[in-house]
Amino acid sequence: MVWRRDRYWDPFDIMREIQEEIDAIFRDFMRGPRIWSYREPRGIGISETWREPFVDIFDRGDRFIITVELPGVRKEDIKLRVTEDTVYIEAQIKREKELEEEGAIRIERYYSGYRRVIRLPEEVIPEKAKARYNNGVLEIELPKKAPKKESEEGFEVKIE
Repeated sequence: MVWRRDRYWDPFDIMREIQEEIDAIFRDFMRGPRIWSYREPRGIGISETWREPFVDIFDRGDRFIITVELPGVRKEDIKLRVTEDTVYIEAQIKREKELEEEGAIRIERYYSGYRRVIRLPEEVIPEKAKARYNNGVLEIELPKKAPKKESEEGFEVKIE
């Protein structure tokens, strides 16, 4: 005799239905903007989207070097704030168009930008932070408060 799921009650049917509903919720969620971006409604005709920029963090012993990709951003539109253990980055992209057609004026606005909060593994000296922006790449140099020495990191011991 062949057992069919539709003929007999299966105690796991309810669990399968719940799993299918959860899967559908996540499928719908993933159709929108990527997980790392979010949208803030600003009114009719205005669109605003914020994304997390891609970053590379390098530990150079006595300092951290952070490179941040900010394509399409002007240097004047970047806000950078550094505390002892955190870096806050915000950059805006603003585009406005005015078109005149047969006496009517149409204005389109688009606001976009990047926001990122980076927690640092060691404390830095915020007053001595330096930043350079060139061709869409922001480079931040952060001197460490108390750089680790090799002896503090320990040495590898061979096991006999």
